[in-house]
Amino acid sequence: MSRRLVAVAIAIAVGAGGQAGRIAPAAAQPAGAPADARARKLLDAGEALFAEQEYREAIKVLLPVTRDAAASRADRVRAWELIALARFILDDRPGARDAFERVLEIDPGFQLRDRSGSPRIRTFFDEIRRTVVGDTAAAAVDLEHAAPRAATAGTRLELEIRAVRGGAAVVEVVILHRPVGALAYATAPARAHGDARWRGTIGLPPARRPYTIEYYLEARGPGGSVLARVAAPDAPLMMEVGPGGSEPRPWYGRWYTIAGAAAVAAGATGAVIWATRGPDDGSLPPGRVTITP
Repeated sequence: MSRRLVAVAIAIAVGAGGQAGRIAPAAAQPAGAPADARARKLLDAGEALFAEQEYREAIKVLLPVTRDAAASRADRVRAWELIALARFILDDRPGARDAFERVLEIDPGFQLRDRSGSPRIRTFFDEIRRTVVGDTAAAAVDLEHAAPRAATAGTRLELEIRAVRGGAAVVEVVILHRPVGALAYATAPARAHGDARWRGTIGLPPARRPYTIEYYLEARGPGGSVLARVAAPDAPLMMEVGPGGSEPRPWYGRWYTIAGAAAVAAGATGAVIWATRGPDDGSLPPGRVTITP
């Protein structure tokens, strides 16, 4: 088995047709703890029913996830997506449209993850997406990214992104990354390297203990519109970072600080000693000065 995992993000094409949607292998799917165990359990059950083509039952199980305030944003988006697909397959076009609109209201940069690759579903979603987010954000772009399994702290990690379709529409590609537990993503631009390829680097802070970073990739068009993603803000890719590099020592542990502190302490001690000794012998003849009251 390859030591590299391939994550593929499919952007949505305007108009009919389009190639079948591709998804990353299960091992490369973004990982993370769910916000609510109950919602996660229902989502898993709904996905299983959908895979078994029990579409009506899947909808019944998934709807509570969309109403659960404790469910994560990513879980609610996935639940609405499955509901939309199930309703479309059941020939409930108004219901499917409503569900897809809810998906795009939550995440305007959402990329369809339909495994069937049905041109009919793709075209239907394209029309809704164009209505909700506009034509600019509906360009046809497919991204491919080879995700490393791990990295080492204190180094610079290089990531490569390739547009397998629609690269001419891409104005910029960015890497959004953060350590697990941080609130905000940092942005690192990727440089174009020809042949619809971009490369970007993430600086990994040195550390004595392993840590984890999470990241996702965006291809953007004019005005910063999102054309395609690999992973998503609420469902990023995860990467383990092993210990490495030279972690800065605290200021009070540096040798010159300790030496300086010792010198100050010695000076202070000397001042005390000299202050308690009293006057020295004089230097004038006959060599001593006597002070009387």
